Amino acid sequence: MKVFLSYGHDEYEPLAKKLKADLEEVGIHVWIDKEEIKGTSDWEIKIEEGISNSEWIVILMTNHSVRRPDGVCLDEVSYARFLNKKIAPIMIENVKPPLCIARIQWIDMQNFLNPNKNYLNENAYAEKKDELIKILKGLTKLNLENDSKSLNYYLNPLDNDVYTNSIKDKFVGRTELINLYDRWCKNDEKVLWLVGDAGIGKTAFIANLCQIREEIQAVHFCKYNNNERANSKRAIMSLAFYLSTQVPQYREELLKLNDLNELIDKDANRLFEYLFVEPLRKITSPSNSIILVIDALDEATIDGKNELAEIISQQFYKTPKWLKLLITSRKELLLERLLSNLNYVDFSNEKYKNNDDIGKYLEKNLSKYLPENTELKNKLISKIVNKSGGIFLYAVSICEEINKGNLTLMNIDSFPNGLTGIYFGYFDRIFNNTNYNYQIDLIPIMELLCATCEPLTKVLIERIIDIDEYKLNNIMELICEMFPVKNDKIEPIHKSLIDWLLDSRKSGKYSVSLKNGNNKLANYCLANEKDKYSIKYLCKHLIGAFRYNEATKILSTYKNVKSMIRVMGIDTALRYYLSCLNLLFNVSIEYAFEIYESEAFKIIFTEHRKFFYNSGLYFSLKESGFSEFLKEEEFDVDLEGLIGESYYFYITEDFDQTIILVNKILNSNNVINEIQKAELKILIGLCFRKKVEFDKAKKCFWDGIKETEKVNEYYYRSTSWINLGKIAYHELDWSKTLEYNIKGIEFLEKELTTLEKEDNILSTRLFIAEYHRLAAESLIWGKYSFEAKEHLQQASKIYDDVQTRDRYYIRFLYTSLFLKLLDKEYLSVFENSDYILIQAKSNYDKSQILFYKAIAMYKLGRIDDIYSVIESGYKYALKIGAWLEMEEFVILSKIVNSQKMLEHSQYYENNNTLIEWINYVEKFIK
Repeated sequence: MKVFLSYGHDEYEPLAKKLKADLEEVGIHVWIDKEEIKGTSDWEIKIEEGISNSEWIVILMTNHSVRRPDGVCLDEVSYARFLNKKIAPIMIENVKPPLCIARIQWIDMQNFLNPNKNYLNENAYAEKKDELIKILKGLTKLNLENDSKSLNYYLNPLDNDVYTNSIKDKFVGRTELINLYDRWCKNDEKVLWLVGDAGIGKTAFIANLCQIREEIQAVHFCKYNNNERANSKRAIMSLAFYLSTQVPQYREELLKLNDLNELIDKDANRLFEYLFVEPLRKITSPSNSIILVIDALDEATIDGKNELAEIISQQFYKTPKWLKLLITSRKELLLERLLSNLNYVDFSNEKYKNNDDIGKYLEKNLSKYLPENTELKNKLISKIVNKSGGIFLYAVSICEEINKGNLTLMNIDSFPNGLTGIYFGYFDRIFNNTNYNYQIDLIPIMELLCATCEPLTKVLIERIIDIDEYKLNNIMELICEMFPVKNDKIEPIHKSLIDWLLDSRKSGKYSVSLKNGNNKLANYCLANEKDKYSIKYLCKHLIGAFRYNEATKILSTYKNVKSMIRVMGIDTALRYYLSCLNLLFNVSIEYAFEIYESEAFKIIFTEHRKFFYNSGLYFSLKESGFSEFLKEEEFDVDLEGLIGESYYFYITEDFDQTIILVNKILNSNNVINEIQKAELKILIGLCFRKKVEFDKAKKCFWDGIKETEKVNEYYYRSTSWINLGKIAYHELDWSKTLEYNIKGIEFLEKELTTLEKEDNILSTRLFIAEYHRLAAESLIWGKYSFEAKEHLQQASKIYDDVQTRDRYYIRFLYTSLFLKLLDKEYLSVFENSDYILIQAKSNYDKSQILFYKAIAMYKLGRIDDIYSVIESGYKYALKIGAWLEMEEFVILSKIVNSQKMLEHSQYYENNNTLIEWINYVEKFIK
């Protein structure tokens, strides 16, 4: 057995030599640089040979050996990872493990040697040395002995195996981009977004940057055809794990979390808050910025959605200002829309000297082929650069082909043009000089590699297409340059290769049918239904193979859905289920109807109705024709399912239908308990309040209170009281408003004392903040400025402690603006309203922000543009039938005496409460 020992030439060098001697005593040959490299040998080549010829790499981790950027051990470990060597890290000093091996558990030899006193703890050393020997000989595995043992289990990090195969100085150029990165590290911008075309060198740049910059302390590489790496929750968990290996305080905070065993069931936004926003607020701010990296964000797009990009846009700004994010992607419209609040930097911009860098790369890597004459050398390099089209991957491929003798600088004019030319030339060369027939022998394999949702092993390919093991090995060796095997899994060298194969206009005779690949994978999944891959991806492959009836049956069978939930977790499984349902709906509404009629759908709709409500999944159902189904078909579900259907109508703002269905449930023969009655009464009351039918709404809320008092229930009782408070202030009864709001807060605080799960406690605290906000809003209308400030301060304390920034926080922000109107801080309201408006998602919130902005403009005398603001706010209110808010805009247009006047709604003339309120609003504004 041969072992490569990687160590720093520092005070721990004697320990390295002792370890070498002890290992060799038991027959393990140890390669060590000072003994294996003699005289003027090419040091780099010898190091590469030493790693290549070894089965194991043992790295002694000290401050000197793993320092960035000059720690030579980092280069050695990176090369070992590229060759898929087994690695045994040993922690000698308390250092941050290199990111490329941070997932691998290490052996603890800290404090065994005191170099200053020349003292070695022989007994402790002997125990760990024996453990290492057993590991190297395959008798045992690395023990989980450091703090990351539980985090490794719970966070289940993905391996960071996307590193260059160079040992030293093979990365060339990118000086301008690195300068840009350095400037960004020092400024206040939280996110740097780099975009570039396929093959321009984004991942190589990131891999090199991660090796040389110590401020980069977590990285995630997205990959095409790898749904695990595209999964936003897996990305969040991986980033959290790697950051925990670099920041001890953060690791300690993660280990304190109570819900580590329930991470997979949290939705992605909540998971980010739980693992990043909340723990990071509890640690000491570092002296310098810490950088997270996400590479190839575009490759996390699945079925036209990129949840990871949505999280970056909506959640990352909540993290401490010292945490920054570097992302790379192709330039895609979806990402431009999702990340519209960010500016991107284009790799291909002339000021970043992409072509100059390609020229430097060619000059360095073709030095032995280029002429000494400077003018002629530059001319040859310029020709290749022009053919590259600015694509770095082209230059890399050309250098490889020249080194193999397949191309020569004597025939540059015949070099292929761009990546399409490279791929065509490669396939032509391979299959014009082999006995294998591409159409017969290769196409079945290529179809699988293009259609798979996760990288495939050779064993799995053998099983799927029934190919002989020796034949497959020969074929894989033939195409290994384009489809290398890493960690026993086959992956394309680049997403652009798959794109080329699937585009028959570019790949011609080498084009691949995605439908056929999906068909083969679907057949495998059907024959191996208990396999995890089959459970996760069968439905997607059936849809990709146009086998819609079979996919519909899969989603209509509860056993299949139950398996999905078991393997993927409730959140991911239901989102996947609805994604497949939506794909089928877009083919034909009949497929969606068949699923809605199935027992499987009825069960998950009923059992998980609260999850659908809390996660916003009712909107996904609406996008897939559920409303049309309910209009045409009888939805035969039990009581819980009917309640879920009621909430579906309410959330999708069909208030009339909600009222009809709730009354039907309450008047049916169903056995309804007190809590269900309270829930339904409150739901119907909310609809009446939206419709400004306050008397009916009040009766419902009072009924809800009576039902909850029978069973001593607090949550729904608090909801009833707080909604009665909303009605009271529109009826101008300020004493009742204050009384009802306080009761709502008190009962919700009682509910808080009964909770145990962290997420339930968190959500209830946020509701308490919202109740304080509602109390403040009503008090502002009553012109009780001091009392309103007190409630907003209570809400602010919760938001200071809990960094969740949901729709209720947006309401907290604009209610704070409303208070400033009362305090006559009109300019502040005007200047800050647009910032809050950008963050608002709901039409109701947008209408309120614009209402306050318009009042501020009126008070400031900015009349010229005020009508457009009023009209926009009115339209937002009209979209959701918010009659009361619409009338507020009508009266505001009258107050400003605009040439254009909004007209009163049908609700105005026959509603005395609304008339009284609007008259009050007019006086309030004036």
